[in-house]
Amino acid sequence: MRYIIFSDVHSNLESLRAFIQVTEDIDHDKKVCLGDLVGYNADPNPVLNWIRKNVDIVLGGNHDYAVVGKTDISYFNPHAYHACLWTRKELTKTNKEFLLKLSFEKEEDGIHWVHSSPFEPEEWHYVNSIRDGKINFEHFSSQVCFLGHSHQPLILEQDGKGKIKEYSPTKLKLKANRRYIVNVGSLGQPRDGNPDPSFVVFDSDAGTIKFHRYEYDFESTAQKIRDNGLPSPLAERLGYGM
Repeated sequence: MRYIIFSDVHSNLESLRAFIQVTEDIDHDKKVCLGDLVGYNADPNPVLNWIRKNVDIVLGGNHDYAVVGKTDISYFNPHAYHACLWTRKELTKTNKEFLLKLSFEKEEDGIHWVHSSPFEPEEWHYVNSIRDGKINFEHFSSQVCFLGHSHQPLILEQDGKGKIKEYSPTKLKLKANRRYIVNVGSLGQPRDGNPDPSFVVFDSDAGTIKFHRYEYDFESTAQKIRDNGLPSPLAERLGYGM
């Protein structure tokens, strides 16, 4: 089985359109979105309309839950809070109902899929380091767990003795006696110092994970943020990948 796995689109239509073009020629069986379809950017409905019709496995993230009142938003920073309230007003009834039905975690095809972390997934913890991996490997049983949330690509590998190693998020061949946590990065708001969105192609038969990056018209996304009265730092950060 071949999967195209992506996360944290955050209402970024320009990035999604570029992603669609880039993935047209990638042979795959399923598309998987690991949550945070909305928030931050200015095109929630077109993004949701495409995902509803074209993605096989869809999870909900904290921003998705926030806009439909399923999680507390008092901890959001002011920019995220503003974007959440704006998105609530913009969403169609159909798209609100879609978000309401999404779960934040799923076990399917022998793979663990989660938006934030296997450990207390409803608390929206980040997995950014080997230290985070130590507790999270204890909370799923499959060989591989794919997640998003931090917007920072990452591969963690655990050996049979519990030792964890971090790999560069480029390409990796799975080992039979190892387990993995893979953060696929973000389509809508990369935060690893690279403004190019990130997604993963996973071939479960070959046991290979490959990260992909691509360029898109982030200036148009940024201008839409400004035109809709969303906080300007949300526009500025797109060019820095932070």
